[in-house]
Amino acid sequence: MFRSRHLRFLMSVGLAVVLVIVLLIVIFSHVGGPPSPTPKPMAAYANNPSAQVAMLIDGPVNAVSEHNQVLIAITNSQTTVNVFKGYSNQVLKSESFTMDEPAFHVFLRSLEYASFNSGSNNPKLSQASGYCPTGNRYIFTFKVNGKQVQRYWATSCGGTHTFDGNLSLTITLFQAQVPHYGSYVSGLNI
Repeated sequence: MFRSRHLRFLMSVGLAVVLVIVLLIVIFSHVGGPPSPTPKPMAAYANNPSAQVAMLIDGPVNAVSEHNQVLIAITNSQTTVNVFKGYSNQVLKSESFTMDEPAFHVFLRSLEYASFNSGSNNPKLSQASGYCPTGNRYIFTFKVNGKQVQRYWATSCGGTHTFDGNLSLTITLFQAQVPHYGSYVSGLNI
């Protein structure tokens, strides 16, 4: 009788220990909340009219009258290029070109292969302002439904950057979306 009570007691303690361990595993496996969803490939947004990729070229740091920026923004229906004068986004010229969903899909796939979505989100490097003052700063953004999904930047000087993709290919891909890009920006300080 003593053995049977002793054996039941040991089994009860063993079962309690196992339940406590299982309970702790369940609790700590859910501490961080549900896992983050895997981001969709960029090309999956080709049919989303709110998806926009953009490249801003911010020219050398110089006098207000000499400073230029070029913004190329692309959606599944149009490519827009804006040229700004100075540092206050004063529009010097603006033009839009037709884009369609199949072309946007191919463009987004090309950006994926150029590692457009590779970079660092280091908050200390969130702004490109002041880096590479004698060259260009390239700011790349991806927005969906008006929300910024990513923002990375690099410079023509090398060194500090947050964009880890293929810089020259990415610049070329954006510029190729603007017919006669070279003549469009001719004479600008870029």
